[in-house]
Amino acid sequence: MSLQTFFWENWLRIAVGTALVCVGTFIAKFILHRRLYRDLPSPEHSLILGNLKVIGEWIKKYPADSYPQAMFVDLANAYNFHGLYYMDLYPFGKPMLFITDPALVVQIQSQPRHRRTLSFLRGLVGSKGIFSSRGSEWAAQRSWFSPAFSAANILTLIPGMVDETLVFREKLTQLASSQQKFSMMDLALRLAIDVIGASGFGIRLKSQTEDCEIFNALNAATAWTSGQTASFWHKLLSPYMMDWNTWKLDRLLGEVIQEKYAGKMEDNTSKSILDLALKGYQKDNGRLEKGSDITKDPKFMQVALDNFKTFLTAGHDTTSSVITYVFYLLSTHPDILEQVREEHNAVFGSDLETTIERLKSQPALTNKLPLTYATIKEALRLYPIGFTIREAPFGSIVTYEGRKYPIDNHLICNLASSMHRSPEHWTNPNEFIPARFLDASSINNAAYLPFEKGPRNCIGQQLALVETKVIMVMTLRFFDFTPMLNQDGPEIDGWGGKAYQVLALSAKPKDGIPMTVKLRK
Repeated sequence: MSLQTFFWENWLRIAVGTALVCVGTFIAKFILHRRLYRDLPSPEHSLILGNLKVIGEWIKKYPADSYPQAMFVDLANAYNFHGLYYMDLYPFGKPMLFITDPALVVQIQSQPRHRRTLSFLRGLVGSKGIFSSRGSEWAAQRSWFSPAFSAANILTLIPGMVDETLVFREKLTQLASSQQKFSMMDLALRLAIDVIGASGFGIRLKSQTEDCEIFNALNAATAWTSGQTASFWHKLLSPYMMDWNTWKLDRLLGEVIQEKYAGKMEDNTSKSILDLALKGYQKDNGRLEKGSDITKDPKFMQVALDNFKTFLTAGHDTTSSVITYVFYLLSTHPDILEQVREEHNAVFGSDLETTIERLKSQPALTNKLPLTYATIKEALRLYPIGFTIREAPFGSIVTYEGRKYPIDNHLICNLASSMHRSPEHWTNPNEFIPARFLDASSINNAAYLPFEKGPRNCIGQQLALVETKVIMVMTLRFFDFTPMLNQDGPEIDGWGGKAYQVLALSAKPKDGIPMTVKLRK
């Protein structure tokens, strides 16, 4: 009997046997997976559903567009988890591990970002930039960019920040005249993009005054990342629309890089982030002859493009969110606002002209604003822009209070807000009290994670902080802001109420926090 004849005479038995093997393998894997969580800290866990039932019940308690960090912190508190806990979402989602203690953060802070995160953000950060690279490639890029993000170099970028903030002031003046309600987040996004363009790449994007194609493509791409909370069709189209808009972004940014560097390998004295990184790249890859064309180097072009996208995406997200929440919190705490204004007057004078002159000629004065800095840090404590998801190699563990816990094959999440709002680390943790940061000895820095910790922390954090200081100095004494939140809209108790954070790539303020503005007399 031939093999073909045997197959056709026994095809049903073969099919059934194969199916039974597959089903048996799945059941065995399923049971082994579920048993892993039998003695681990986790909400009600069942052999059939794992934690799917629990997560489904908790999701219903929060607005559909909310950023999930609030839910995961509330869940940890409800179950009195300490240090860490697991969420078993198999087979519909990757199991998750949440870190809620600074002692554990130290153990996982060197682990790389999870591949799923990188895959999801591939169009916005590329595969060859500092955000997505690993190992020696990441270490090399970190060394290229570190000089550009040094405190000394950031001070040299302040004049460019001032120029872009003057445009922002003009927009605020127009809105004050019309008394039109506006989204503070939308206004701050355009300002942040323009500042990143000037500081990071030495170009004027003019998104505040013109129809900027780069801003439009970036904004559209990030908007499509929120497909998880949108309609069925939005979810279905999300990956394709992200690809389309990031393709446009690649084309537009590639043209900018080409124009900036083609045939211009002179001794560049520019202090922009990309220019300084180019010097590091040349040190590692060989310096080109004066007058040669760096854009003919495909490796440089890819690295430049991916980092251009990374800093635009991360930079505009962070700064715009911080500005929006700082303005919102100060407008609802007028006593603190007046103290901040007095500090600005004491350092920069009371008029705009003197302020501009001192910012440009003495940029180090921005280091003489302790309450302003404390206000920014407090806003980030209450409203961090999100949490990083990491992964660990097979067999990896962490040790907590004498016990070992597995961390491989999980989405590892540093739950920053759990530590930021813990009464174990902060007095009155849910209240806006900038003064708490004025006494360094009273702060547990290990429990403060707005920019992560360790070697893979946010390299651009000082740029974002200085940029926010400049914007505050140039606006808060000259304008009064009034929040105009939707009183009929949803809210999250204890998490900003109607100004809660929504999921839109990162954590952003609900509706951009609508406001009106008036000129101060």
